[in-house]
Amino acid sequence: MAAADKPLSDLLDDVALKILMIEPGDLSIVGELLELIEKLLPGGAAADTPVVIQQMAAAFKGVLEKLIMGELADSAENYDLLGQCVIEMQESARKEGRPGAEIIARFCANMKQIGFSLEPEALVGSVNAAVTAPGDTKDAAIIEEKSAVVQAQAPAASEPGQGAIPDFLQDTDLLAGFIEEAFDHLESIEVNVLELEQSPDDMDIINNIFRPFHTIKGVSGFLNLKTINRLAHATENLLDDVRNGKRPMDSAVIDIVLTVGDALKSMVAGIKDVLQNGPANYKDTDISGFLVSITQLQNEGDGAAPVEVVSVSAPDSPPEVSESEEDELLPDETVAAVVPDKPAFAKAVSGSGAASLRAPQSQATSAARTAADSGTKKIGASIKVDVEKLDALVNAVGELVIMQSLVRQNKLVSRIADAKLTKDFSQLTRITSELQRTAMSMRMVPIKQTFDKMIRLVRDLSKKSEKKVDLVMEGADTEIDRNMVESIYDPLVHMMRNSVDHGISTPAERVKFGKPETGTVFLRAYQKGGSMMIEIEDNGEGLNTQKIRKKAIERGLISEADSLSDFELNNLVFLPGFSTADKITDVSGRGVGMDVVKKAVEKLRGKVEVQSQPGKGSLFLIRLPLTLAIIDGIIVRVGSERYIIPTIAIQESVHPEPKNYSTVHGRGGNLMVRGELVPIIKLYEKFGVSSTYTDPCEAIVVVVENEGRRRALMVDELLGKEEVVIKNLGGIDVPGVAGGTILGDGRVGLILDLAGVIADNTD
Repeated sequence: MAAADKPLSDLLDDVALKILMIEPGDLSIVGELLELIEKLLPGGAAADTPVVIQQMAAAFKGVLEKLIMGELADSAENYDLLGQCVIEMQESARKEGRPGAEIIARFCANMKQIGFSLEPEALVGSVNAAVTAPGDTKDAAIIEEKSAVVQAQAPAASEPGQGAIPDFLQDTDLLAGFIEEAFDHLESIEVNVLELEQSPDDMDIINNIFRPFHTIKGVSGFLNLKTINRLAHATENLLDDVRNGKRPMDSAVIDIVLTVGDALKSMVAGIKDVLQNGPANYKDTDISGFLVSITQLQNEGDGAAPVEVVSVSAPDSPPEVSESEEDELLPDETVAAVVPDKPAFAKAVSGSGAASLRAPQSQATSAARTAADSGTKKIGASIKVDVEKLDALVNAVGELVIMQSLVRQNKLVSRIADAKLTKDFSQLTRITSELQRTAMSMRMVPIKQTFDKMIRLVRDLSKKSEKKVDLVMEGADTEIDRNMVESIYDPLVHMMRNSVDHGISTPAERVKFGKPETGTVFLRAYQKGGSMMIEIEDNGEGLNTQKIRKKAIERGLISEADSLSDFELNNLVFLPGFSTADKITDVSGRGVGMDVVKKAVEKLRGKVEVQSQPGKGSLFLIRLPLTLAIIDGIIVRVGSERYIIPTIAIQESVHPEPKNYSTVHGRGGNLMVRGELVPIIKLYEKFGVSSTYTDPCEAIVVVVENEGRRRALMVDELLGKEEVVIKNLGGIDVPGVAGGTILGDGRVGLILDLAGVIADNTD
């Protein structure tokens, strides 16, 4: 679903998740958050936004603009308060734009604490306003007038495109190709730099970092991207000094290369924005701090003794270009030679900190060096295909599968008793199935790209929190649907942050409890049946189950009399706004809570849960479908309707015997299955349809399991097993339904979401 088509609740969930991603000093994500908030303003994507939420969004936007302009503190505390404001906006949305005085007061109080003056009276007047209907100019004028009052308190953002715009839009095809290649090169640089920390004298890795910078420098110069060219060229010169033994490869060089990589990513993303939205969006970047820092590092190397080169260049290295030849290809951009007494490292490079990412040589290093091991793999020829063309192909193949099934099950065709026709249909089915499998495999990509980003994340977090952390990655080559890779990134980042910030203690505290100074975070991916499993495990302190219970009782989520297992108590952390953190840090804890992570995973038809042992660590488990396009299921009939139950969840189907059926007053029926009482869910009652049978002993029950809970689904008939192509329901949210499909007889079948079906039928 496009962002413009998202309902209000989904947009607010996206806002909440984006706040979790913000670290002080990273204004790029603040800019992304600003884009989301603007969709809630009058004329934005969410046309059904109640007036009071539009007013809240206007105030929210004002705060973000002040943060970007440096007029408000870029601190964890302010982002935490913004997280609380989002909770009030979500609560207002649930109350359909009539939040009440208490919610408005809390919202305004949080805004005031941040430093943005907003009186409750500015919002109260809009509480009773009607939701703006498209084209209703009267209401639109009222909203515009009210929004102006709030937005007037925020300074206008600086106009983009101030100053000269480089002449790089002459060949948009070349520019688009450069953008795509540059992102790939920068990802490669980051992975190799992090690997270099383990082997600083490995010249093969240094060459693997040098070459992408050389390529970016050359192509950016050809396209007249002067700023990118200058920065890449300066960094390349620094790395060349390292290759030639003029200076050692140390933490200072590694830090500047990582920071330059981040800056180049930001600049390339800016060029992409210009290409998509026009030259008015161009903003130049000040790279003087980087150039001064790089020059100082080079000057330090000039006075040092030559460094002995340990290994030689890789055999497949391209021939080196001499400095004179290089200058003929690209004019050398002069780097400022004047170095101040106090270097600009404080601005250009993040603090070095007391701790660093220490990858175990036996496991994490091998995980990070997957790229280096690629020499042992057979690499075939490949081409790049536009994503839209690939999606169109997959959709067309899905329609082909459906049409082939429709033709084969056509009554007129099925009456033809011709052996050759039967054989041809079998051959057609085989070819169609093979085509479908091939098309779907084209959508599958290794999760390695997402996992590699976690290496940098843990490295930075360990430095910031002054902890020693090993990251061990397993199963990075496991493949996942391309459409899920980007969606799972934000939840994964938040959970990794939690593991480092809340799970792993400082070295002193770990030693105090008899543990090694260095904590370990495990990141695993593997396939289990038709699911993709992602595990984030740490050997830290684990969840404080008793503290969770106490908080849950205080908030009225459970009562003193409730007897819940440790597993059930620990999974309360996924409830909205639930947190046991005693203090907010700039690593995690935005006041939004793990519920946003859970919602993001559930939107992908996945589930997340946590297992923990106090003092030993925690394990967060994410279960995702391998693909969002196809599901293997059993088709069942309930009355005149057809439903598809995912095969992976089915344990067995039986005709119940009266001796195994029992009822409990007020709790429905139960069926004894292999010595265990399993609650019966009558699908005809769940979906309000007429059923052939109302007595479970006359019908069929399908025993399913979801997240450890077993239920018996009562149906009229089993129609068969089939792989079906999932179609969305056009934005309609039906509890217990994951989507729909067109069956072989042309009828529409609904695909059951077992978590939703079971949720309303819990014990």
